[in-house]
Amino acid sequence: MCETKSKLPASVIVYEKIKSNILNNELKPGVKLVESNLAQNLNVSRTPVREALRQLEQDGLVTYEPQKGSTVSHVSITNAHELYEVREVLEGLAIRLLCINLSNEKINRLKDVIIMMDEAVAKNNYSEHIMLHKKWTEMIVDLTENSILKNDLITLNENLSRLRKISLSNIQQNLDAYVETKYIFKAMENRDPDESERLARMHVRKAKERFNQNITNQFEHSPQQVQL
Repeated sequence: MCETKSKLPASVIVYEKIKSNILNNELKPGVKLVESNLAQNLNVSRTPVREALRQLEQDGLVTYEPQKGSTVSHVSITNAHELYEVREVLEGLAIRLLCINLSNEKINRLKDVIIMMDEAVAKNNYSEHIMLHKKWTEMIVDLTENSILKNDLITLNENLSRLRKISLSNIQQNLDAYVETKYIFKAMENRDPDESERLARMHVRKAKERFNQNITNQFEHSPQQVQL
C-alpha cells in the first residue's frame, strides 16, 4: 500500500516500491507488470503507475513492447560484465581515496561491519554474510567524499544488487568473498592506498569470475540473458 499522506508524489512512491521489488528479486525477470493490478495493489490510480513504469524503463529495469505491455527486464550477461568492469574501476578509486583520508571514526565504522561478518561466518549464516557484504559496499559509498563518484557508485550498486546472489551462491564463494574483504580492510587499516585499491579491484574481478561460474550451472539462460 502506498502512503497517501506522504509529501512525495504518488508516482515517486510507486516507482521506489516497484524498483525495490525488482532489485530484491521479488519481481523476477520476465514477470508481466499489469498497470491495473499494480494500481489496485498499491492503492493508487493508473496514472502514477504508468509514470513509474516509464521511469523504470529508462532505468533499464522494465521492458515495454507494444501489444505485450511491460515486463521486468532480463539481465543481459554482456551488461553484467560491463557493470563489473565499471565497478572495478570506481570501487577501487573510492577505496583508494577513502584510504588516503581515513579517519579513526571511519575505520571504526568499517571495522564494525567486519566484526559482524566474522560473527556471521562463524555461525555459518551466509545469508547474513551476503547482507553484510552489501552493507560494506554501501558504507564504502557512504564514506566517499567525492560527490560525483558517490552518485555513480549508488547507481551502479543498485544495478549490481540483482547479481550479488549469483556471485555468492555457495558456501565456498561466500568464504572467498569474506577473506577478500578482510584483506581489503587490513590494507586500509594500514593506511596503504595502493594495496587497498589493488585488492579492491581484484575482489571485483573475483566476483565477476564467481558470477560466470554460477550462471551456467544454476540458472536457465540463453547466450544473451540469464534468469535470476
